[in-house]
Amino acid sequence: MRFAQLRYLEAALRTGSFRQAAKELDISQPTITNQVQRLEEDLGVILVTRGAKGVRPTYAAERILPHVVAAVQAERMLREEASAIGGLKLGTVRLGTVPAASQTILPRVVKRLLTEFPNVRFEVDEGPSRMVVSGVISGQLDVGLVTRLPGIELAPAEDTLIHHINLSSGRLVLCVPEGHRLADKDDFVPSDLEGEALIFPAESSIFCKAWERLLEGVEAKIVFTTPNAEASQAMVRAGVGICMANTLLDSTVSGNGVSLVPLPFEWAHASTAAIVRKDEARSSAVQAFLRLLRESAKAI
Repeated sequence: MRFAQLRYLEAALRTGSFRQAAKELDISQPTITNQVQRLEEDLGVILVTRGAKGVRPTYAAERILPHVVAAVQAERMLREEASAIGGLKLGTVRLGTVPAASQTILPRVVKRLLTEFPNVRFEVDEGPSRMVVSGVISGQLDVGLVTRLPGIELAPAEDTLIHHINLSSGRLVLCVPEGHRLADKDDFVPSDLEGEALIFPAESSIFCKAWERLLEGVEAKIVFTTPNAEASQAMVRAGVGICMANTLLDSTVSGNGVSLVPLPFEWAHASTAAIVRKDEARSSAVQAFLRLLRESAKAI
């Protein structure tokens, strides 16, 4: 049994395809198929089944998969730590981030890291906070950058599984068309939204959870759904309806057809945070990235 065989098995089961796994690992499909078969012979169990829906894990594979993932991560860290002895000559940071962080904190941190360590490589997935949290908990991501709201979790037992490093603070606001009746209202209450046309975020966004909290007991009239914050505000400017936004984004400003209405609730105090799994050894590349995140947050 070799580390390479474990990498091939993990990739095949994660992607659900020998072809896709081979493409990701930059090897031929016959090679990955042959090596997984050799691993099955070595372990004495069948690990994958092939069907119309692609590669599926057997019961034996499901049992050993956590150990396979741990071994693959350990091999990667071993290679990176050996490189770090000579000055972090190589390393990979598997990062998941929400759009707000990729537009604000991330660019200057990546620039600094690549200036200090030009051979560090980033594998980045951008998406809603729930996707990022799930990726960190499952071990598919080393670090996540997410939006947090007080008292709102996106995954079961989230706070017991991951460590949060708060980086910057903002708040949630409603974006309404200029001249809207709510634009100058000083005592906003959720019932003010009764009958209003609403522009909703993606279901996996933390903003969806915030909308649910805000609209408790209020009949919602959702007219448009989009995962894109700038598209939401464009809809507001066009007079389509009302959206929710985060002041951590530079684009969340009054003017140009949009007025901001602060949400006067404790749960509306938003923050951008880095998240990592608790009690887990981290590669030198990941540690360097976290250090620069903290330094960047102090400079804000």
